Amino acid sequence: MNHTGHTTVYFLMGLGIGAGLAVLFAPKSGEETREWIADTAERNYKLLRRKGGRSIKQLQGALTKGEEKVADVLRSGKEALESVAARLD
Repeated sequence: MNHTGHTTVYFLMGLGIGAGLAVLFAPKSGEETREWIADTAERNYKLLRRKGGRSIKQLQGALTKGEEKVADVLRSGKEALESVAARLD
């Protein structure tokens, strides 16, 4: 068996031993653990949605400011061109 094969066997042995120890020393029953996982997932989902909503509002605000600045630059450029054109007439 090559080095990779030994590493894989040791990894699988460690995984099995770790799973066995986790079952033996688990502080909560399976039902309690499932409830905890579901509650934690729901709480994190709500938090993520809230943060996502805030991020979208911030992005919309930034886009609005960007549009206003581009409009100002275009307006200034148009005025400058009109001024130059008026001088050429």
